Amino acid sequence: MPWSAEPLDAWETHKNAWRPASRPASPGWDPQDATEIARLRKRELELAGTIVTHAYWSEFAPADVLAARTALKHHHEQQLADASS
Repeated sequence: MPWSAEPLDAWETHKNAWRPASRPASPGWDPQDATEIARLRKRELELAGTIVTHAYWSEFAPADVLAARTALKHHHEQQLADASS
């Protein structure tokens, strides 16, 4: 995938930039790719909303929701650690 959705010229930071960076010219995304990415982003938002508003989270006190979400996020890491012990 090109780095830019729209056609853009190449660019480079000036020589005194604290972190030099550059990008080649981008032809932009073709219409099929743009449509697919828009579809995937819409689906991602739908799924995120479903997860965040799921009734499961109402089982926790408001102060404990963040810790519970973090534990769920890292659950697979804990399983791997347990399996290697």
